[in-house]
Amino acid sequence: VGNCLSINSFAIELQKDHKTIQRWLNILEDLFVIFKVTPYSKDISRSIKKEPKYYFYDSGFVAENDSAKLENVVACALLKESHRLLDAEGVAIRLHYLKVKGGREIDFALIPESKEYRASLIEVKTSDTDVSPNFKLFKQHFKNPKQIQLVQNITRDFTTADNVEVMRASEWLCNFKI
Repeated sequence: VGNCLSINSFAIELQKDHKTIQRWLNILEDLFVIFKVTPYSKDISRSIKKEPKYYFYDSGFVAENDSAKLENVVACALLKESHRLLDAEGVAIRLHYLKVKGGREIDFALIPESKEYRASLIEVKTSDTDVSPNFKLFKQHFKNPKQIQLVQNITRDFTTADNVEVMRASEWLCNFKI
């Protein structure tokens, strides 16, 4: 959860064919066990274009640390909201992540197909209230993006001079709409 998955590395580790691993992942997607978040690369120099991240529809399957669990919950909420917008309002919003060579990344990017909406860049942290420096790198590639850093353990919400909203993840999850 939350890490790029190299199918080739997975195939080597499990000693299975690349196509077999891909077929297994496709079956898990078809059964709504996992969903894929792909990297966004349009107009971002040095972007990573290949490896997707996978998340569980049911966050109870996440056996990793609290950070991975929180990221999975946020991924599910973003996916569900993007589906709601498409189904109820006809607005297409794609869920991606941003990553460039060198490892700098933003956990989630909501990219609207309509110019009526603006992109949202979302970073998820368990307790770090220091604003991710990666917002500065990626915000220049979007027109006035919404920048949000969700923190599980935070004493107060605040907005930086660069318009990064740092807020409690639980409150955001209860009230957010794209």
